[in-house]
Amino acid sequence: MKKRIVIAGTGTRALNFADGILNRCAEHSELVGLYDLNPDRMKGFCTLIGREVPSFTDFAEMVRAVAPDTAVICTTDCTHPELIETAFAHNLDAVVEKPLAMDREGIRRIRRAEERFGRKVTVTFNMRFAPYSAAIREALLEKPIGEIFTVSAEWFIDRTHGNEYFHRWHNRMSNGGGLFVHKATHNFDLLNWFLDAVPDEVFAWGRLAQFGKAGKFRGTRCRDCRYRAECPAAMNTELNDADLNPKSEGNIFKNLYFDAEQGDGYIRDQCCFDPEIDIYDTMNALIKYRSGIQVSYALNAYSAWQGYKITFTGEKGVMEVGTVNNATRPAGYDAPDIIRIINGTTRKNVSMREIRLAENTTPHGGGDYAMFDHLFGRPGGDPLGQTAGFEAGAASAMVGICANESIRSGQPVKIVF
Repeated sequence: MKKRIVIAGTGTRALNFADGILNRCAEHSELVGLYDLNPDRMKGFCTLIGREVPSFTDFAEMVRAVAPDTAVICTTDCTHPELIETAFAHNLDAVVEKPLAMDREGIRRIRRAEERFGRKVTVTFNMRFAPYSAAIREALLEKPIGEIFTVSAEWFIDRTHGNEYFHRWHNRMSNGGGLFVHKATHNFDLLNWFLDAVPDEVFAWGRLAQFGKAGKFRGTRCRDCRYRAECPAAMNTELNDADLNPKSEGNIFKNLYFDAEQGDGYIRDQCCFDPEIDIYDTMNALIKYRSGIQVSYALNAYSAWQGYKITFTGEKGVMEVGTVNNATRPAGYDAPDIIRIINGTTRKNVSMREIRLAENTTPHGGGDYAMFDHLFGRPGGDPLGQTAGFEAGAASAMVGICANESIRSGQPVKIVF
């Protein structure tokens, strides 16, 4: 029997999920409904996916009309706890886009909902499913460097992607907890998963160095801004990027946002230099794990290219990993994704082994397609533990939540959930 799936929230990320359900997993799942508070956005969504899907502004009415068994939640981060609880109350499985929640109360509410309704949430950490991530996990399970003591982890977002966070709802702490929660939850989850460890304490710094009041241009929205021709963050409404615009269909912004503004007043091309923006674009954190592992972490939203670099240091050696997003690789850059393992106790017995992986050019480094197949396709095993539930979702989100608290207080914060 096919899974009967509804999608809550019809923004660009939901397009990815609709594509996975309709075009990759149709043998095992079907998209039977859409839920959004803005009917114009759902209309535009149906135009983009090329089919009419029953659309509702009332969740209970949708459940009565289409009898789903699973709700995929792709709404603004601050709404996740309420919608997860609502799905459970209607006897639905809840699959939620990261982060699980944006604050402590949201985490607690989801835990209570699981206990009350006897159901489990699934968090969509697509980066666990990227072939490169899976290869790193497999390599670490072999313990090639023995017990790990310290980790240096640096993530960098290119300006095209970074601008996007400041053009949209993500630019307010009240909507998603800033990039320490919304974006870094991916990074923290990978670290937790790679290390098979639980974070215990965090101390952090955050700064708005490039966007918001740090910029020199001011406007309301990009479409009619007088600085559009000279502003370095002017929005390109025809982005041809598989990660930002699924399948790069034309008129995504027009169909989902510009034509839907009258329904909720949401402006998709907000000014990146609005002085009211209160999230950070420059972040650093020190994380201590219950096992004793110490991690130094860095994230910025204005790099020339996008990717990450991680160095694991253990009792028997060092393991280095790193990747650059295929859409941001400059001409002539053809370096493969490599896992480099260096062993040795003296300068005379140092040895190195490399594992090379071919570049994956599908969305999110191959993570989306593999995750959709896993969640919505043929049921299978999970030898690497890629399925993420409440504990994983809470652990990754709480690192960012506590990092924000640490910045405000200037003190280290215990991670409790």
